Amino acid sequence: MKRRKFIKQFCSASVACSMPIALTSLQSCSDLSSENDSKDNSPNPGDVNSIQFDLNDQQLSPLKTVGGSIVTMSSDFDRAGLVMYRESLDDLLVFSRSCSHAGTSINAFSNGVATCPNHGAKFNIDGSAISGPTNAPLLQYSSTIDGSIVTITKSIQHY
Repeated sequence: MKRRKFIKQFCSASVACSMPIALTSLQSCSDLSSENDSKDNSPNPGDVNSIQFDLNDQQLSPLKTVGGSIVTMSSDFDRAGLVMYRESLDDLLVFSRSCSHAGTSINAFSNGVATCPNHGAKFNIDGSAISGPTNAPLLQYSSTIDGSIVTITKSIQHY
């Protein structure tokens, strides 16, 4: 076989074999693809306008301590789940877990930083992006604490 023909066949075969891997890598951040396919590509927060949690629930016990953080699974309130951070005795910060880069569910805050496991985007406790492939902040929700009951609501923003 001639050298040029061999190189042409080898390159064609290499491209054909690597294409599925490349496509998988490009799609790795969209584990919520069917739910995030909206016209404006923003997180789909669900249909419920408020949700309540009882801090006496053992799974929420990290939120009893200032600096504690947890994540929740998908719900009708937010299909990506929530990431919560206890900022002070009176304040609980609540964000959508949907990474503002491509929708992957981010991890809980650790040392004041939440990280996207796919591309390494990092978010500060105020929801702002501090590094990674995005500059967009996390979607934030309002919360109130009454005794041990936390109520999280979607705020209507007027532009």
